[in-house]
Amino acid sequence: MVLSPIQSSPAGKLLTMSILNWDRVHTLPQDYRLRPASPGDLPQLVELLLASFYPKDPFNHWLYPLMRLGIREDINRRLKTSTGQYGCLVVVDKSAGAAIVGTVEISLRSQFWQPLQPRRPYIANVAVDFRHRRRGLAQQMLLACEYVGRAWGCQQLYLHVATDNPPAIALYRKIGYSACNQIHPWQRRQMMVKELFF
Repeated sequence: MVLSPIQSSPAGKLLTMSILNWDRVHTLPQDYRLRPASPGDLPQLVELLLASFYPKDPFNHWLYPLMRLGIREDINRRLKTSTGQYGCLVVVDKSAGAAIVGTVEISLRSQFWQPLQPRRPYIANVAVDFRHRRRGLAQQMLLACEYVGRAWGCQQLYLHVATDNPPAIALYRKIGYSACNQIHPWQRRQMMVKELFF
């Protein structure tokens, strides 16, 4: 990223992390810190995303090197080619030598079938290390994305969630997200949206 500076506001003023008063907006447990990701975080980000979304099992362990390479190249490209319409945040555990234990990405995207429509903020890759779950880290990262979305002048945030992930769906509903449309039994993901109030 990177997120600092984030993006021009409608008035053209650049918004930086310090202007956003990050620490006053988000309350993390004492040993944790939320910050923008940097290219040096790439190895830890890759391992966190790999473990969160592709747990090893007897059938996929031989694919791990290929998946690791794909995730690394994808994240690296986004971090290096950020245009101010992308941000990656990480939560670090200060008590463990600043190890990355959570991450989330936010970007402005258009629908591929509606390229002329305005871009909308989209949250992706919400991940928390399993040893650090149930401490409010994911919720704080999502609230940070709301702050970024407002700074970008957006009125809604969007995300996809796997339909077989009830804990994630419950978290998103708890903080105000709702399904965009009816879910059919054959769908594996659902789009959710949250209205941002200024």
